[in-house]
Amino acid sequence: METNFWTDTHAHIHDDEYGRSVDEFISLADDKNVKRIITIGIDYDDSIKAAAVAEKYDNIYASVGMHPEYADKYNRDNDYERFLKLASNKKVVAVGETGLDFYYEENPEEKYQNILFKDMADIAGILNKMLVIHSRNAAEETIKILDEVMEKHSNLKGIFHCFDGNMNVLDWVKDKDFYISYAGNVTFKSAENLRQALLNTPKEKLLIETDSPYLAPVPVRGKKNMPANVSYTGEFVAQFLNIPYNILMGQLEDNIQRLTKGVLL
Repeated sequence: METNFWTDTHAHIHDDEYGRSVDEFISLADDKNVKRIITIGIDYDDSIKAAAVAEKYDNIYASVGMHPEYADKYNRDNDYERFLKLASNKKVVAVGETGLDFYYEENPEEKYQNILFKDMADIAGILNKMLVIHSRNAAEETIKILDEVMEKHSNLKGIFHCFDGNMNVLDWVKDKDFYISYAGNVTFKSAENLRQALLNTPKEKLLIETDSPYLAPVPVRGKKNMPANVSYTGEFVAQFLNIPYNILMGQLEDNIQRLTKGVLL
């Protein structure tokens, strides 16, 4: 299989807040040798859109789940089964994004976030699909819940998306089936902590993403991000780690294929 291309493992292209089309994203990505995109749902309705786009395009896959900022809207009696069914779609390769976010005081109470996160992780374990984890100002709590869920689902695997450089998380993933994904902010001049974490991230645990439309990397920082720009992050990571582009592409492809059990075309 040809592996000399980039994959954007985390983008939001199915309902772009700037009105850009999926066809436009795919065309521009192709120009930058970005051949595969995983588009991420943040609530149930949004996840339906993500799955629908993935079904329409061969090179787009979806993740379905609920972001922690909506945890107080989660109704276990209704939503658990709905997400379980939606996540069973063959073009859905992951559950999330979900997790814990204690950064903003106005975010839902921790108890609600915990319920949501545990349920989303449970679904990922049941379906043997990767979990896309959003963890902000909540590293220890996130690890605690993952350890809990893994007592029931030893097969649980996933991605810490838009990694914030927490070394406790980095140590935790090293002997587990979890991966670290770096977004465009690793290229920012102020992100020395992320680059230090990158140096300490095992290559077999490494992934990259855009989190578009956010966090556009240098040299397009400040613009509306899109999957094409994951090429800039990939090139930066390769140069920083002194790895040829094609070698890094191959390593990243091996990593995402392991995580998804080889279902990605």
